[in-house]
Amino acid sequence: MKNNKGFTLIELLVVVLIIGILAAIALPQYTKTVEKSRASEAVLNLKAISDAAQRYYLLNGTYVGIDITTTGNLDIEPTLNTSNFIISAGTPSATALAITACRKAASGDTTCTAPGTKYSIVYNLLSGGWGSPARNCNNGSGGSTLCASIQPMLN
Repeated sequence: MKNNKGFTLIELLVVVLIIGILAAIALPQYTKTVEKSRASEAVLNLKAISDAAQRYYLLNGTYVGIDITTTGNLDIEPTLNTSNFIISAGTPSATALAITACRKAASGDTTCTAPGTKYSIVYNLLSGGWGSPARNCNNGSGGSTLCASIQPMLN
């Protein structure tokens, strides 16, 4: 009688099946966690720019004339183009300013209108930003699940 040492085909298939199930559960959770950490980078940059914009409003009484570029007239040098986000400001009015961080779909993207933009986080400052700015996440091609996982950070 032979003494065969090793695993049977059934045992190997069971192990592969278990690994496949674990990977199917873990990968989406890992992706969501990584995206939340990337979004926190944008939230920190938006918060810094928002605070500087509120100081600008207090000094000038208006948002008109504000320039958030690195050579602009804020008291900080904001990071506007990170590896994951593009940060831009809308046209300011006397009492309102919208600052947007849009998630790049690819590393070469330079605008928030690039095809495949995953989502954007918007800070709306009103009347000098008294109180907390309105913050929200807008769905892009990334779908509502990304915004749903990010929204608690914005409240």
